[in-house]
Amino acid sequence: MKLAHFSDVHVTHFPLSGGFALKRLAAVASYSLAGRGKHFEGSDARIAALLEHVDAQGVDHALCTGDLTGVSTAAELQRAAELFGSRLRAPERFTVIPGNHDRYVEGASGLFEQHFAALCEGATFPAVKPLPSGVTLVLLDAARPTSLIDSSGLIGEAQRSKALSILSDPSLRGRFVIVALHYGLLRMTGHRDSRPHGLRDDVELMRLLDRDDVTVDLVLHGHLHRPFTLRAGRRHVVNAGSATDLHMRCGYNVYDIDVAAHRVGITRHWWNREAGRYEPDVGHALNVTLDTRP
Repeated sequence: MKLAHFSDVHVTHFPLSGGFALKRLAAVASYSLAGRGKHFEGSDARIAALLEHVDAQGVDHALCTGDLTGVSTAAELQRAAELFGSRLRAPERFTVIPGNHDRYVEGASGLFEQHFAALCEGATFPAVKPLPSGVTLVLLDAARPTSLIDSSGLIGEAQRSKALSILSDPSLRGRFVIVALHYGLLRMTGHRDSRPHGLRDDVELMRLLDRDDVTVDLVLHGHLHRPFTLRAGRRHVVNAGSATDLHMRCGYNVYDIDVAAHRVGITRHWWNREAGRYEPDVGHALNVTLDTRP
């Protein structure tokens, strides 16, 4: 079974183009002075190319782990939906979960769900999505509007409790189980992310995933724009990074999953800026094969 995984594509309009909000006002500095506008300049074209490239890989399914937008304006989410096009009517082929930028402010409530709920089981989390050939996605939602200097996420006790019930269900044994969320469990150094940027209940979630009675093969996420893979306790964690951030070697992953052997081969694809296309990233450190058994 082949799965594509991309994240943090960020349809990016000028932060105040969707109406005033204090946090969006502060984002103007990031956009204009800190370079974010340049990082995601022309992101619409790269997203369109990305989706076409994913389609051309012959994958069985594609997963986006959030941050479709820059500051969650109605126009940004509408544009993201336009770029996905008919894929919005194909939940059997695409899954999309929200990132913190898709719930940037309180006023954006419901906008992600308006366009993308069909691709994440109605946006009721945790969600379970069985895929062909014995793969199951378990989707978590940590995205929420936060204060001016905070971009942290929170799964919450209620969602973690339901996730434990799902992941400890004996019916998952023998399947290849992927837990997907926007936020990372750890940074690429193996250290916790900062409190204003990371997952507030990261320790609690890692303890849950490390339990002997749960079934988990991979944890997939985005949020941190530079891609990496690491071992967190008993689980392999893969960050797809940003698929469109020109500040770095942006791209996405394709996973070739052997369900019976609990093994996955990762192939990295990157945006070749000079050629104007995505292509295999030969020699990338993420091009590895992982044995996902605890």
